Amino acid sequence: MVLPPYTGCMMNKQKIHIWLVSLAFLVYGLSFAIGVPASTASTKNLKDIANSYAIEQIRSLQAAGVISGDENGYFHPTRPVTRAEFVAMLTRTLGMKPVVSNVASYSDVPKNSWAYGYVQAAAGLRIANGIGPTSFAPNQTISREEAAAFLVRALEQSISSSYQLSVKDANAISSWARASVSHAMQKNWLVGYNGYFRPTHALSREETAVILYRIQENLKKQNVTAKSLVSLGWQYQSTTEEFIAQVKNSGVNTLSPRWYFLQKDGTISDSTDTSLVQWAHANGKQVWPLFGNKFDPDATHAMLSDPNKRKAAVQKLSSFIDQYHLNGINIDFEGFSPADRNNFTLFIQELATALHAKGTVLSVDIPPDGDSDWSDPFDFAKLAKYADYLVVMAYEEHWVGGSEAGSVASLPWFTKVITDLLDEVPTQKLIVGMPLYTRDWYQSNGTLKSTDISIPESYQLLSQYRAKTVWDDKVGQYRSTYQKQGVTHTIWLEESRSIGLKAQASLQWQVGGLAYWYVGSESTDMWAAIANSITLKHAREKL
Repeated sequence: MVLPPYTGCMMNKQKIHIWLVSLAFLVYGLSFAIGVPASTASTKNLKDIANSYAIEQIRSLQAAGVISGDENGYFHPTRPVTRAEFVAMLTRTLGMKPVVSNVASYSDVPKNSWAYGYVQAAAGLRIANGIGPTSFAPNQTISREEAAAFLVRALEQSISSSYQLSVKDANAISSWARASVSHAMQKNWLVGYNGYFRPTHALSREETAVILYRIQENLKKQNVTAKSLVSLGWQYQSTTEEFIAQVKNSGVNTLSPRWYFLQKDGTISDSTDTSLVQWAHANGKQVWPLFGNKFDPDATHAMLSDPNKRKAAVQKLSSFIDQYHLNGINIDFEGFSPADRNNFTLFIQELATALHAKGTVLSVDIPPDGDSDWSDPFDFAKLAKYADYLVVMAYEEHWVGGSEAGSVASLPWFTKVITDLLDEVPTQKLIVGMPLYTRDWYQSNGTLKSTDISIPESYQLLSQYRAKTVWDDKVGQYRSTYQKQGVTHTIWLEESRSIGLKAQASLQWQVGGLAYWYVGSESTDMWAAIANSITLKHAREKL
């Protein structure tokens, strides 16, 4: 979605001054042996692994950058592994990036910790849980049953609650770990010893190397070609130069600048900047400019209901494809009458025919299926028949002017938006739109008010007013409260952890891609979280 539904007010707001939060990633190669940066850890032959049963596995993982020795070249193969070390090793094995989030998931893994980015990445995808709501116990030795749970959470989207455990010490395995242990043993990620699993025993460094090597080899053996996902970013309130800079720092591969709008006389305005097209094509990116109706129901009706005006619009948009060497068009019609439902479908059919004849893509932005005047103009099934993609704007759960404060897109609501469409829209044609913005809610003179804010702006407010921030697992978000001039303000944060979970929820189906409203309003750590969701999906498909 290009403007939040129900409001259409963002076009009238003063321009939000966006600044990107530049957060440096922690050094990737943290030593698995003692948790020091790889720049100071040995990458030469390790001095103390000659007698280890895992010598080949250790060397392989060292060559892959998964493990390293300490600054003196020692690996310490028999030492136990901590929870933080195991998480770092596992995420590196899977190719995941450290996520340097603005908000720490656990109070005992602060931002200056070597493990921060790895623990944040794991927490953001629910791979590794803490020992309590705010404690991770990073230096606590990880047990074999804990390791089994972490592995299964990372590598399996879901497992059966039924399980079989043939080991002699099955009753010693904690109830919460039994299904994970059973599954990990079936996959041969973890094995028993003389008929025992030894659930509470610590993992040694060499044993961990064997486990991760097995996973690494399985990933290499599976010749599964990852499906290319659309990663669509809408431009809003930024110059071409600013947008290019924002895209460079993002995971976007498909640009949707707001160039074409329906005018009251039925014509289409043209604000094309060919320099953006040239840059995009030179950098391997697609350009699907947006064609919008400015939330004008009268102009929309006049165009859709007149066959000649529809034809003229199709011809004009089609001519832009040739004139500007575009890869597609993104249609964003909102706030028009349900009476125009059939004619809108007909317009999409006619436009699709013209664009497909040129080998280009047609995508259509759609609201959630809310059974309201906002969604009634959209015949989802028929639109999916003609368009290449439907881009569901999965946000605005709580909106400006609504009667209740709340999240822009809580995780349960977000997931339901997707599932509600799957009966009518093929998964491969669905692109899931995610919010890169949030709202600051407060009461003024007894009336509920809210202000749209970018992600960096929300961080500034939290810092300025020393907000109290608590993770709410039910909604998959942090909720922050602060006092300003005696008034309580509440923000349901969108940040790397919440966005990572939304990406993960979307990718449990074979969707066509993800979309972002809007590029430039995010923090850079969000892109690492999204990339990790995609990486994890591909790893699961291989295993």
